[in-house]
Amino acid sequence: MAGDIHHLQIRTDHRVREKIKKLAMTHHRSTADIVRTSLELGLRLLEKLLEAQSEMVTEYIQLLKKESRLKSKKKK
Repeated sequence: MAGDIHHLQIRTDHRVREKIKKLAMTHHRSTADIVRTSLELGLRLLEKLLEAQSEMVTEYIQLLKKESRLKSKKKK
């Protein structure tokens, strides 16, 4: 895995940078460790959130179609 390392540069505001530095100092970790862990956990959370959002949209569309069919049956 050591050969599978990529360099990223991220611009952030001072507030975020200070939070990262504070966490690193408090928990005796490097700022790079804090950023890597945040990205890993954040990506997992974002994946689940986007999956749930997609599922909700699909279910909502199905519900709208069902309601539309019911309304058209009532009109007949």
